[in-house]
Amino acid sequence: MKSDFIFSFVLAALLAAPAAAEVLLGEAEALDRVFPGGKPERRMLYLTAEQVKAVEKAARSRLPSAVRTVFEEKREGAVTARAYLDTDVVRTMPATVLVVVEPDGRLRSTLVLRFAEPTDYLPRDGWLQTLSGRSLSDELWPGKGVRRVTGATLTVAALVSAVRRCLAVDSLVVRTP
Repeated sequence: MKSDFIFSFVLAALLAAPAAAEVLLGEAEALDRVFPGGKPERRMLYLTAEQVKAVEKAARSRLPSAVRTVFEEKREGAVTARAYLDTDVVRTMPATVLVVVEPDGRLRSTLVLRFAEPTDYLPRDGWLQTLSGRSLSDELWPGKGVRRVTGATLTVAALVSAVRRCLAVDSLVVRTP
């Protein structure tokens, strides 16, 4: 009887425990994909309170952390692209994306690296490609210039917010001294 109770308790605890984020793409693999043959420099940005406020205002999204990771690739002394890591909660679980930005501040691409929500809630790669070439504007919102995805409403909103945050950091912190 006591062993049945312990078994039930352990089983319930295991079922209730949150699942680890599913790794869809490792960081090294993602960087190789977005910087083929390149060796991007990794650096950490420590945003001031004023920078956080400015980024949040421009992105119209809460910044999960004032510490940001950026990878910058240079060729012949010129920046060819920057990539930012962004991790935030989608519904109840985290997702991590790598947002790649052109030197002029337009979005090159977005890759989902980790996604802890059910994968049914993740839009297809083709949807992510529709964001390429965009800049931080009023059109970069679901239902405006960004197509909504049935069954992935919260994920679409979270991914667009991540892109907006990264574009804002790029514009206000990295490209503007």
